[in-house]
Amino acid sequence: MRALLLREVGRPPELADLELEGPREGEVRLRIEASGVCRSDLSVATGVLRSPVPVVLGHEAAGVVLEVGPGVTAPRPGDRVVVSLSPACGECTFCREGCANFCTEMIPGMVRSVLRDGSTRLRKDGQPVHHQCGVASLAEEAVVDARCCVPVPDEVPLSRACLLGCGVLTGYGAAVHAAELGPGRSVAVLGCGGVGLAAVQGARLAGAEPIVAVDLDPGRLEVARELGATHAVQAGGDVRTAIRRIAPLGVHAAIEAIGRTDTIALAFELLRPGGVAVAVGMPSARETVPIRVGGLFQERRLGGCVYGGGNPLEDLRVLLGLAARGELRLDPMVGFELPLEDAPRAFENLRRGVGLRQVVLPGGAR
Repeated sequence: MRALLLREVGRPPELADLELEGPREGEVRLRIEASGVCRSDLSVATGVLRSPVPVVLGHEAAGVVLEVGPGVTAPRPGDRVVVSLSPACGECTFCREGCANFCTEMIPGMVRSVLRDGSTRLRKDGQPVHHQCGVASLAEEAVVDARCCVPVPDEVPLSRACLLGCGVLTGYGAAVHAAELGPGRSVAVLGCGGVGLAAVQGARLAGAEPIVAVDLDPGRLEVARELGATHAVQAGGDVRTAIRRIAPLGVHAAIEAIGRTDTIALAFELLRPGGVAVAVGMPSARETVPIRVGGLFQERRLGGCVYGGGNPLEDLRVLLGLAARGELRLDPMVGFELPLEDAPRAFENLRRGVGLRQVVLPGGAR
């Protein structure tokens, strides 16, 4: 089968022919119909996020179950599914404490780019190849943990359902869970790529107002308004003053969806007393964020949000329902659809900051 392979960090990924073993106990084999391309994929390719190599990139997956391994009763062959990064096992300490986004069963995939048993199903010339995030979705097929598969209603195209697996889940959760938005609470969303636009929609669905979108790209700001932003602020100028004209005391919450330390610090500065800044974009874990200590004594808070900050499987079911009813709008979030052979171009678009979310269609899904 064909897949997008990163042989070395810093080198462009390339299309390669690989061998894929069948599923083992608790696993399923999918035909990948659609895979979103996330900035985290680029971060792995450039070394900002660490992964063993060689590795097949991609982690926003939707597809059709082809085969199930021993012990799997659901999903079944023929089912349309979206893949969660977390199996939400229900048994580890984090799951029992209601923090399934930290489920310890995620660790093999997220840290070592392998499946749950610590091994891989991918081979190139007889040598093992890793699975990014335990998914490896920029490929024609994938073997994943069956517990991570959530059924997709017929009303939701797989070419859009794939976005829920990471970007939409993360942005929605940042607004609803981490920022605790609700009616009458104000929010600024810094960065209107895939995660930021999902945060705008999460804020709208939560009843927040005003919702201020901030981005350098006028086209992204226009889409943010279409998806629920009440105001749009062009980045590059005095963002703090512009926000204060809209929310004189500052905002209740500021969501940073870019992944830069200076904009994380800016998010903290935009807050009213008692507000919360939520860092969702991922700069290098080795960087530090300078904040004014005085803000802490106005009870301003700065925190991060990992994979939506809730129970990913439950949130995916909620999001799929919202999408099926048309309340969560996915079409406007997509800028490009690409065949698998053009997947390397998606990474060049990410480097240049071009467009909205990109979707690779190995199976030609719609």
